[in-house]
Amino acid sequence: MSDSQLTKKAMAQAMKELMKQKPMDKITIGEITERCFMSRKSFYYHFKDKYDLVNWIYYTEFLSEIQNNVDGWGLMEHICQYFYENRVFYCNALQVQAQNSFSEYFADILHPIISGYLDDIIENNENKDFFVSFFTDATKLAITRWLIEDAKTPPSKFVQLMKEAMAGVGLKIGQDMSESNCEIRG
Repeated sequence: MSDSQLTKKAMAQAMKELMKQKPMDKITIGEITERCFMSRKSFYYHFKDKYDLVNWIYYTEFLSEIQNNVDGWGLMEHICQYFYENRVFYCNALQVQAQNSFSEYFADILHPIISGYLDDIIENNENKDFFVSFFTDATKLAITRWLIEDAKTPPSKFVQLMKEAMAGVGLKIGQDMSESNCEIRG
């Protein structure tokens, strides 16, 4: 492993330890570098800010491991399982709503997953971008709320509930649209 990777891993470990003790917005770069015996200059050589570090942690610990191996609901279950196993860290990270935050980064990760899932369903709809953004935001919020408020529900059960909710809403909308089309024609 290169020196650069070792340095990043040390900073990541320091950040994870600090996030067990206090909210992310209260953690300073100085605390991170002090904990791993590095300089601020070294931190900024590797990361643009603490949000970049958190995003790097997610990418290296999770995304790079599963890329191209799982998709659709299987990927969603893997994501939720990973968050569940690391819930203190990700509860903290997902609550930060700032530019370059993990919450924003996670939405960028979810967007193509949701888009891929909805492709067959709404491929020719002129409002596809709206629907994808809507379901991306809903999924991110549901996962955040689940981690923070309902950590007793196992990931597989939570993902099953999300699937049922989406399917139920989809069926209801389909029925409503069919009924309104019948009324218009009749």
